[in-house]
Amino acid sequence: MPAAMVGMIGSKTPRLVPRLRALTPAWSVSRSEARWVAEQQAILLITEAGITTPPVPERIVSELDGVNVYPLAHMPVKGLLSASKPTSRGGDILIDSTLPLTERRLTLLHELKHIIDGGHTPRHHQAGSRSSSEGLCTDFALSLLIPAPWLRADWQAGRRNLNDLAERYQVPTEEMRHRLHMLGLLKGAPLRCRRPYCQWQPYTKIIKERRSSQ
Repeated sequence: MPAAMVGMIGSKTPRLVPRLRALTPAWSVSRSEARWVAEQQAILLITEAGITTPPVPERIVSELDGVNVYPLAHMPVKGLLSASKPTSRGGDILIDSTLPLTERRLTLLHELKHIIDGGHTPRHHQAGSRSSSEGLCTDFALSLLIPAPWLRADWQAGRRNLNDLAERYQVPTEEMRHRLHMLGLLKGAPLRCRRPYCQWQPYTKIIKERRSSQ
């Protein structure tokens, strides 16, 4: 059964965003270290939510205290999939509600990483770039939607069909392939240029208008 669309109503998980931000070191880290931090943040979220089997529901974002999700059928900029703006307590996320389920889920979690890093942006040893930052956000989203222990257990149990795994975890097939490759389960998988899942722009005016209409 498809996961329910995110919304504004529901119980909130208190004080988790500051804990997620606190996991990011204040010193410069390598790209691999930044991915390790993203994995730890994903583990904390999964553990606190008490989720033990796929698919991870979208409520894992909408129930975070301080995080507001605004699904829009018509985004303020043509071609924009999502946008986010961090705050001291959390942040606001705009997301195109017409996206296919798998794309929407990955985009939502991608934006959550922007919210987390917006409070304490990780610094890399090497010169940072927009592409590396976007890639890290997508890697975080995959770590959360496809927890490594779950995927490894499925792989060992004989669940190795790429399309079946993508459907089980409700993620795009190409991103499941990437996750399998990153975990060393799929050997020799070609790494294609990965598509962006957002534009990092704070649409404060749109967010205020949405809040005032509620």
